[in-house]
Amino acid sequence: MKKINEIKKLLPNEIEESLLISAIFDISRKYDNLFVEELKKIKKEMGITIDSIERRKLRKAYYYSLPNKYNLKFIYNDEQLSEVLDDFRARLKNYNSNNIILSLEKRIEDVNNNRIDDNTEKWLLQYNKKRKKWKYSLLILRVDQELYIKLDYSLDRLSSFIINTYSELENYRYLAVVFDESIYNQEKKDITWQLVYKLSIFAENFMQFKGEFFSFDKEKQIDRLSNFLKNRCIKNYNKISSSFYKNISYGFKFEDCYISSDLGKKILILKKIELDDSNVPCPSCMSTIQRGNSYPEIFLKSWECKNPKCPDRSKSGRGRRFDEYGTYRYFKLSENNQDNVIDDKLYKNWHRDIFEKNLNYIEYLIKAYSWNKETVCLVNFNNKYDSYGRNVVIDNGLTYFNKAKTVFTSLPIYKLFKNLSFEININNINGTEKLSDGLEIINEDSSLHLKTLEPNQIGAAITSPPYYNAREYSQWDNLIFYLIDMMINANAVYYSLANNSYYLYNIGDIVSEDNIYVNSKMSRHRIQLGFLSCLFFELVGFNLCGNIIWDKGEVQSKRNSTINLFSGYIKPVNCYEHMFIFKKGKEIVDKSKIIKISPVIKINNKGENKYKHTAPYPLALVAQIEEFVNKDKYILDPFLGSGTSLVWCKKNNYKGIGYELNKDYYNLCKENIGKE
Repeated sequence: MKKINEIKKLLPNEIEESLLISAIFDISRKYDNLFVEELKKIKKEMGITIDSIERRKLRKAYYYSLPNKYNLKFIYNDEQLSEVLDDFRARLKNYNSNNIILSLEKRIEDVNNNRIDDNTEKWLLQYNKKRKKWKYSLLILRVDQELYIKLDYSLDRLSSFIINTYSELENYRYLAVVFDESIYNQEKKDITWQLVYKLSIFAENFMQFKGEFFSFDKEKQIDRLSNFLKNRCIKNYNKISSSFYKNISYGFKFEDCYISSDLGKKILILKKIELDDSNVPCPSCMSTIQRGNSYPEIFLKSWECKNPKCPDRSKSGRGRRFDEYGTYRYFKLSENNQDNVIDDKLYKNWHRDIFEKNLNYIEYLIKAYSWNKETVCLVNFNNKYDSYGRNVVIDNGLTYFNKAKTVFTSLPIYKLFKNLSFEININNINGTEKLSDGLEIINEDSSLHLKTLEPNQIGAAITSPPYYNAREYSQWDNLIFYLIDMMINANAVYYSLANNSYYLYNIGDIVSEDNIYVNSKMSRHRIQLGFLSCLFFELVGFNLCGNIIWDKGEVQSKRNSTINLFSGYIKPVNCYEHMFIFKKGKEIVDKSKIIKISPVIKINNKGENKYKHTAPYPLALVAQIEEFVNKDKYILDPFLGSGTSLVWCKKNNYKGIGYELNKDYYNLCKENIGKE
């Protein structure tokens, strides 16, 4: 065939034609979909799972007709061959042909030697030398009432643990903070949720990066925030913006908050990510001929292998991309050590982030967030625990809690919203408008219009606000802008409420780009919207007096179909949202609970959105306001959406007022309420 002969001329050595064709199909990946379908069929028929290591070996066997236990073999026709050869020749012209040819030769050499490079032992040996500078690969802190008393009821001493252990914890690894039962302050008030949210925010912001980070344009970010604040009539906007953007705040990244079914335990999962520019050997060829110009996450550096003989170059001759944590996780998987296996029962018990109260969380945390032979430190635990193949150290001393210079109120994000709370309060005025109808639906911005109302008419509030950049109607340039707008609204609601009134605020975490320091996919992570909301709510004057956990049940998610049931690979499905209970006035009794309510199913069997809104919430969720309502006053929803809150008010003979800025949704509200 003329096309294959042209390619042969480019090769320095004579290669058997059938082997060359197999290698070209392999490198092109053009028919990988056929391989995937074959695997799916095998897994379904045999009821098995195939991990990524075995999958890689089977793919090689598939294209090169090598012996394998499933008799996989790629059979191509003349049309497919012609298409792949044309594609290969086009790539030789448009990309670095030398790199493509070298990669092709390397693959053929590996097949001739019946070899798939396994660098597990070599790579881990090098990495284990590096990790000697850290003491621990996983830290688990248990916070209970006894410890809090020993710390003199001090949040700052508790948060000092994060500072004092940071350098001892391996990079890209986890800190788990277990809040065991309720924690009370000296006035006997349950402050568990205050501690949870403040410690989580502190962990993400306590470090300050003062050097140059190539994608952080400080002056541009200052200007953007200044202009935003100016448009919101905030004074001192330049000073506030410059102060916040003096450095990059970092530390840990919020990963999850597990909750026990009786609310007795809350477990924060935090991942350390510190900038590390040291070279990482390529997992495919072990070379450090590479360039590092990419960051999947802020400060998590990835590399591109530039070794022309690397066997895993792409079909265009590009080198393999990898980062240190991902490579370590991959090689620990390839070791196939049974100490790192998450058995089916353990996975089933922890596949959601609400877990049964009697489960052994120590076993799960150790197996899910560390690997065999690593050192795990348990702090404030009194019993001996199974090691599960790890080196488990118990430390019950208080040296880690020595007070540090950085405290919660010194965080740049705290100072930002503290300063904003002063500026926002200046604009508060008492209106004169009286409500007259039993149900008021207003097509206005509630942040502005609430100021026109005569005080003392509203006796409770409930809402599910727009989630940051989650829908087409809720888009902001960055997370800080969103939080500021939500704070302005919370302030307006606060001043519209009668004293001793409650506000139920339904909010869930999301995964998105925060765009605070860099505007790119690099800033994509799980954002703790709920805990950040607690920060500005308390600063405008509300008291946090509980959290109603909305358990949405078995949420559909691809995470439920994970095949790598090994340490480091599993993540629970986020199955709940917060409904924080805030009060305008002092509160002693904690009103937290878990409620199980199925989400609204929007799409009917015709594929239509029968609710005509992208995020309606169930009536049963609105019903949680009933125990907090003054029957003589109005119930407010400042973000009415499809009108569910007022539908509930009408059904149950309560007075209600709701705001919806979007004209289409405002009309939808009137339609839905009118149906009742």
